[in-house]
Amino acid sequence: MIERLKEVEIKHQRLISVMEKRNLNAVFIRRQNNFAWATGGGINIVWTATEVGMNAFLLFLKNGERFLICNTIEAPRMEAEELGGLGFKTLSHEWFEDREAELVKQAAGDLSKVGCDVPFHDCHLIAQDVQECRYSLLDCEIERFLFLGRRLSEISEKVLLGLRPGDTDCDLAGRAAMELWKDRIDVINFMIAADERAFNFRHPVPVNRMIKKYVMFCCNARYKGFITTITRIAHIGKIDPKLKKQYEDNVEIECRMIAASKPGTPTSVPVRIAFDEYEKMGYSGEALKHHQGGAMGYHARDTIATRESKDLILENQAFCWNPSIAGTKSEDGFIATKEGPLFITSPVIFPVLTLEVDGVCFRRPDIYIID
Repeated sequence: MIERLKEVEIKHQRLISVMEKRNLNAVFIRRQNNFAWATGGGINIVWTATEVGMNAFLLFLKNGERFLICNTIEAPRMEAEELGGLGFKTLSHEWFEDREAELVKQAAGDLSKVGCDVPFHDCHLIAQDVQECRYSLLDCEIERFLFLGRRLSEISEKVLLGLRPGDTDCDLAGRAAMELWKDRIDVINFMIAADERAFNFRHPVPVNRMIKKYVMFCCNARYKGFITTITRIAHIGKIDPKLKKQYEDNVEIECRMIAASKPGTPTSVPVRIAFDEYEKMGYSGEALKHHQGGAMGYHARDTIATRESKDLILENQAFCWNPSIAGTKSEDGFIATKEGPLFITSPVIFPVLTLEVDGVCFRRPDIYIID
């Protein structure tokens, strides 16, 4: 708990910096991803598919005090399982009362001197400021993120290795979700497409159609607030050499983007490299059919990078590039460090492609061929 308390105090100091910049006395946190960030992995949601927490919110004051603002339904669990020993004082109200604004004012004073990550009464909207506080990860955050990546990689590849005749997209999604939940990992979304659907749609939600020869499996999963993404591809029987070459080209584009993703570099640089590579390799126009990815962490994509983006890549910031060509995609999350990319997801039991790009050696997943 001491380590987690230290993490919370570091986050509090980052929020105090926002208060000083915006001339505020307090910051009120309501979004579930910011709650997870500020508490070192806490959960303030009941429904998994929601952006704002369930009646349990955080108030950070410039003077160093911090409060839990919640109703009497959420208070017992928050105190016992999420915030115990982390220095939060509880201000609660009955579940049938609308007193959140009153309690925030009681602790922080004038609401016009309070910043909030969603629109709330007279508070200043500072969603972007709080988001930027999340970008540069602490060592303890990286450890949690890597755990998520390892489990998502293992489970995604295991599910595809177990592909059976008669399976549908939804069968694969169900098996993966069951395994992920064993580690309290939420599924944020699946994009799974078999055969012609993989070539026709860039965002293919799973359907109950039988997989014949080819399947692209994509999953976004969340653990203690962190979200990462993975794509893996399997093929039943002999693969068309043209499709195999297209996939390898796709992987190379991703590797060139990752190799260029160095702290201090504008996020536009990897995207421009990708656009150039599509053209050089003969895939003209493919870059326009889907975004190329961007920064991630406590959100699937904090930003979508473009050729005009001016954001700089920060030390220990997480990214996921997802270049795609009709029918193929290459996608694994990584953390940009001064020593080079640290992969969040990576091949575990899949066959591997090895290549070197700009002095960086990569081990990337190959297509899994089922004989």
